[in-house]
Amino acid sequence: MSGPPPASWAVDPDQAGARLVQDGLWRLRIPVGWEQFDHVNAYAIEHSGGILLVDCGTAGDPSCAMALERALADADLRLEDVTDLIVTHVHSDHVGLAAELRRRLPITIWAHPYDDHTYSVLEDPQGTYERRVELARRAGAPEGRIEAFATVREELEGISGIAKPNRPLLDGVEIDSALGPWRVIETPGHSPSHVCLVQPDHELAIVGDLLCAAYIIWMEYGWTPDPAGEQRNSFARIAAAGPPALVLPGHGRPLGEVDALVASHQAEFARRLGLVRDALIEGPATAYEVADRAFGAGSAEDVLAFEHLGETVCFLRLLTREHAVAQDQDDGGRNRFRLTADPAPAQ
Repeated sequence: MSGPPPASWAVDPDQAGARLVQDGLWRLRIPVGWEQFDHVNAYAIEHSGGILLVDCGTAGDPSCAMALERALADADLRLEDVTDLIVTHVHSDHVGLAAELRRRLPITIWAHPYDDHTYSVLEDPQGTYERRVELARRAGAPEGRIEAFATVREELEGISGIAKPNRPLLDGVEIDSALGPWRVIETPGHSPSHVCLVQPDHELAIVGDLLCAAYIIWMEYGWTPDPAGEQRNSFARIAAAGPPALVLPGHGRPLGEVDALVASHQAEFARRLGLVRDALIEGPATAYEVADRAFGAGSAEDVLAFEHLGETVCFLRLLTREHAVAQDQDDGGRNRFRLTADPAPAQ
């Protein structure tokens, strides 16, 4: 599930730009139409045949492709220099232009093969919509919010088509570049298709939406047994990969002090997991009621409410698998959750 799309996909290409990270590596700042965040990062990496492009921004309006080209031009690069597109994960702001680029260029696309969480929407929008309606109802979402939570417009509008990979990004795969090989680490949770790219010689990691200056609350549910458990394990996996001296996130500036950064994400994850568990001290509740108790989802605008609900569903799944919470179903078909004991509030 992805939630409501932006009011407009149009962007101002003049807001696009490039910053040199180090010789052979550029950060491309590409504007997007979302109100919650105003840009996504792509990365241009030199290699013997041209440029490796990591992520590419949304589609949805001709100005989106113009912004990508403007960012490349700011690095004195051309779209035609791109030989390979590497996708950190299959969400619209990272893969939106991929199919358009494939139509325009003879590129190789590298991505994780588990992309059904996004591309199934393009293959069967009505079926996906109906499934999302059912998921939202079982989570206890009020009828007035079902449409906002179930919409498939983000994928249909913000993605230029299905762009299946030529080369799968799986653990241990290496991609050559002028900086040396980049090694793939699978890091699901935020998305089942999420990967990070680590360059050990220069102590760099491109981390998509795994790490950022501020903790990102979104986790994809409905596709894997335990997205929150996967997210927690992915923090540990990137920490065990060096950690790198500098991480290059999907949004915001490059970040150092990676040990502290990972630790802060782990601590915030644990805090929010505790809030979800502690919300059940008040008594059994649906996921939507828990999200309201823990994060104020009931009074939040639709996009944030949807994020809180998704996060809560994922945390409840983890707590259920850890036997801290039990799940029942009421007469209306809604899942209700209760503590299996009477623990003290999480510290």
